[in-house]
Amino acid sequence: MRRAGAIEALGVGFREWRTVGLLLWANWLVAGLMVAPALPGVLAAFGHAPRAVGRPLVSPELLFGLGRALQTGGPSLAAPLLLLLVLQLLLAGGVAWRAASGGPFRLGAFLGQSGRLVGRNARLYLWLLLLLVVVAVVPALLALGMHALRLPTLFTQPSETWLFGRPLGAWSLLPLATVALALAVWRLALDVGRVLLLRDDVRATRRAAWRAARLVLRSPGAVVRYAALGAVATLGVLLAARVRASLPEGNTGLALLALGVGQAVLWIRLAAQVAGTRFAATLLEQTGAIAPAIPSGGDGSASVVP
Repeated sequence: MRRAGAIEALGVGFREWRTVGLLLWANWLVAGLMVAPALPGVLAAFGHAPRAVGRPLVSPELLFGLGRALQTGGPSLAAPLLLLLVLQLLLAGGVAWRAASGGPFRLGAFLGQSGRLVGRNARLYLWLLLLLVVVAVVPALLALGMHALRLPTLFTQPSETWLFGRPLGAWSLLPLATVALALAVWRLALDVGRVLLLRDDVRATRRAAWRAARLVLRSPGAVVRYAALGAVATLGVLLAARVRASLPEGNTGLALLALGVGQAVLWIRLAAQVAGTRFAATLLEQTGAIAPAIPSGGDGSASVVP
């Protein structure tokens, strides 16, 4: 039996450009709702084109003046929570459908699966928060034990070491690697549970959460590969963000280029989300019986996990 592959899952994540584009559009919508309350004050203070009057877009004059401009209305604090609800709950069913079923993309089917599973995905998320608490105990105990033995960790390094010393070492990175594996266990269980809700049409979300957690805890190799998938995605995001930060200011073309690179950062992160769900679907396919048909959610037809 071949193992669930991170490379194959990444390929699916980037080939599902319509799914990623829809998730990106949801990010834009939430971002627009977040900054909309601040726009009147900012435009009144600086105008719609600061560069047109000789002021660069990133300058002390503008940055230090944002506090006064936002006193009449700042960004919405509820927008990050709204983004969590949109990406992790409202659209999770559609992402699971695309990652597990294959076939042509249909917006109606995507939204249909998202709406059909939104309640179950919300309850699954809450149940698996208990798993997150459990797995978080392991790196916490490890860090406390290392601290008691006077071994260095990233979480207990003094500020002088970060500024003038070498904070990264074999011992100091061990708790960080444990945190990464703990998060991989929780996130993979969440993705597996979402595919279970779709593939087996499980209505008892507590049972789906238990099945997902048990499968993941019994598959340490899959957890390591899933963590590697997350590490590759994180590296891609960091590289794209570094390119964005190094772009100079100049003309409108450079500003548009910077905007495009900034959106590439989001694209990589969202493609990784689809890839993680695909990885979970492959893991389920390989560890269980032949999958039943997955309803399309659009025209009543069905598709089977490839």
